[in-house]
Amino acid sequence: MRHLFALVRQRNLFVSINYVLTMPFSIMAILSSRRIHPAYKITWWKKLRLGLRFFLNGIRIQTGTTYKTHLVMALKLFETPPEIAGDVIECGTWKGGSAANLSLACRIVGRKLKIFDSFAGLPAGDSMDREAKWYKRGDYAGSLEEVRANITKYGAPECCEYMRGWFNETLPQLDAPVVLAFIDVDLEASLDSCVRYIYPHLAPTGYIFIDEVIITDYCALFYSERWWGENFNRTPPGLIGAGVGLALGEFYIGPRAEIEDHPMQHSNAGAYMRKDMSGYWSYYPSKTDASARTE
Repeated sequence: MRHLFALVRQRNLFVSINYVLTMPFSIMAILSSRRIHPAYKITWWKKLRLGLRFFLNGIRIQTGTTYKTHLVMALKLFETPPEIAGDVIECGTWKGGSAANLSLACRIVGRKLKIFDSFAGLPAGDSMDREAKWYKRGDYAGSLEEVRANITKYGAPECCEYMRGWFNETLPQLDAPVVLAFIDVDLEASLDSCVRYIYPHLAPTGYIFIDEVIITDYCALFYSERWWGENFNRTPPGLIGAGVGLALGEFYIGPRAEIEDHPMQHSNAGAYMRKDMSGYWSYYPSKTDASARTE
């Protein structure tokens, strides 16, 4: 019960009541899928129990993302056939809240969770990074000992490996395929490093999830023809949930700059790309054709 009181203190009262009362339906709705692989033996009872653990972990461990987002990532793992090789990666773990939940999903599907973090907070901002002005070095710090303790208590520590260091130093050492990566890194420079080094290892139908979804300039990386062309010689993949987050029963109209004026609005964190997706505009009629259509 004390965890529920903590939730109410964090949010608007009415939003908190809705969040709690709709929790069972949200769990079942998110995990309702005919694409879940039968090898994992995911029963309805197992879904409900897992969702409840996710929900409680989101209150027990300080986290910037919601249990609903964690359930979506678990769903994508459940839908991935076991014969597709690959690990799960988290970049930016803070106190280990999302990692604890991801580790529980990894235990079900038999995959390894690799947790990349400095365990000393954010780095100093790059002068070209438009998001750097909102943060200072050391923000969102969670020590390795604290993260490990939280996952040991609330997650599946046997599935986890910890990679300490800055992303541009540790991610180039990746040497295994990846089926899903969760990138919660705040800064543009960090997002650039994470996608740049993870994407080559991503399975053909692998996923990259991000957290900073209401920042349209941030999401623009996934629609940048220049970035994807220069780095991977492909058109951009797009991003499901860009601008508002995934449609998981939250209320958010935006824009980001006006969020403080709407106390009952809350963006449900989470958006994703899949490697085989496309977010590329290719319809460019000639000026003659365009003029003929407007006459």
